Amino acid sequence: MLQFYSFDLNDPLIRLADWNLSFQIITLENVYGLDPDTLRVDEAAGGWTVSCSRLSWAGQQRRAPGSFHADIVRETGSRLRLKISATASQRIRAVKVLARNLPEFDALDPVFQPREIPEGGLLDRYPNQNRLPLAVIRLRDGDTLGFRNEDPLVRAKRFAAYQERMGSLAGSYTFECIHEEDARYFDTSIDVPAWILERGVQPERFQEMQLAFAEQAHGLVRWEDRADMPAWARDIVLCLTLHGMHWSGYIFNTYAQMLEIVRFAAERIPGRHILAYLPGWEGRYYWQAGDYRPEPELGGEDGFARLCDEARSLGVHVMPMFAGTCANAWASNFHHFGPSSLMKSATRNVFLGNQPDWDISRARDTGWQAWLNVGAPAWQNELVRQIGGLADRYGFDAVFLDCSEVWVNDPDFNLLEGYRQLVGRLREGRQHLLVAGEDWWDGLLGVFPLFQKSAYARPVPEWVGRYARIFGHIQDSEPSRGSTGVFESGFEPYQPLPDREPYLPTIAFTDGTLQGAKAEIEAVLEQARRRIKRMEQGQ
Repeated sequence: MLQFYSFDLNDPLIRLADWNLSFQIITLENVYGLDPDTLRVDEAAGGWTVSCSRLSWAGQQRRAPGSFHADIVRETGSRLRLKISATASQRIRAVKVLARNLPEFDALDPVFQPREIPEGGLLDRYPNQNRLPLAVIRLRDGDTLGFRNEDPLVRAKRFAAYQERMGSLAGSYTFECIHEEDARYFDTSIDVPAWILERGVQPERFQEMQLAFAEQAHGLVRWEDRADMPAWARDIVLCLTLHGMHWSGYIFNTYAQMLEIVRFAAERIPGRHILAYLPGWEGRYYWQAGDYRPEPELGGEDGFARLCDEARSLGVHVMPMFAGTCANAWASNFHHFGPSSLMKSATRNVFLGNQPDWDISRARDTGWQAWLNVGAPAWQNELVRQIGGLADRYGFDAVFLDCSEVWVNDPDFNLLEGYRQLVGRLREGRQHLLVAGEDWWDGLLGVFPLFQKSAYARPVPEWVGRYARIFGHIQDSEPSRGSTGVFESGFEPYQPLPDREPYLPTIAFTDGTLQGAKAEIEAVLEQARRRIKRMEQGQ
């Protein structure tokens, strides 16, 4: 639910073409509007300039030093391109564009399905919810309005929708577009990357325009042309998710049992087409995060080496999971890399993540689980040391980095830059190494060629397959009893992934899956066989 001020801000309403716009400048200490006494709206070549030489605050009761300037170009019909700059006496956090005096509308989700605007309003965040800095709304008369931002960097965007409660616009609807500066560079001036506002959009076409920009800005490469996808990985048509040890210490599969499952699959399809994914291989899931080694209770170093060696002899590729953004703050090694690497909000609130109920105390109090920024040198160096050393020692040729989709506007280190650096360092001298991530947004599509993602928790647009492939998320469960293995939800109804790209057929194994779900396992194996056949036919 959104929060609102208990009074009317009285922001000037500026009518340009078919749009009614207002603007706000948000510093680290207050929110400011445009001073109507110094506000100018002038026609310019192909559009308008909007400027003022002073700011207002407290619902126009007060004035403050600062300025605002917007060059607004009317490109075609009702499409506006806004380029905004502003200054203030305090450091500026964000600039907001408000499209106002709208009739009731639905906000479309990432696959363009309608969502009603609840009484408390609706908020979408990029990149954590919206995977592109883009939003589309549909008025009840069928007209569609699009909002997108051409930012060459990944910086926070927020989209808010609500019904006005006060002032002359009470009862009408407003849609907010917010750009937030990289917290490392908060200053008393800001330049906002171009906002594009358009009426009468076709959502898919509007999205294509954003994707064309993203390909250039974020280095998105089509799947068939990616250089970070090792040749062997293009032959993968089946992912085996082999759960190891739960947070509580419960064992789903030892290394020997994982190897039994690998042998079972490799007897039915050629091993070179199989990826064996190992969540919880290191011991107590997430409790052991930050101190990776084979778990003695699962078979120890010898058992893990045997698993990797025999899988390799069968042509199967092994991919252990590593928590790219978390470590146990109570572990003895944490002081070497953790305190200087904590993930933080723009104003330095320590990020606490999703706080799973690991101990089922129902408190969701996870003070031991520290969320770390891969851009921080100490944590990045530790990940390179541990992951690289284990890959070299045991010879596995794929790595999964969990929670890579988590993003905050950290004032010290940039997460996307950190992932680019980390992946580059892990693959340095290991060009055969596949590095996969969890979930996706536009900037990450240029970093990881393979993602873990559920097809059901949040829909995946088909266009993602242009750039990457997806294997099943551990939350999707195994087929014998719906167990999610090491994943915190515990149980989910089993649903196989859709049998189409960008999904790779995936089957999860906990204790008893191999014996208790033969029909479901065979169905997924048959999907993989069909993929192999199409591959051999050049399709």
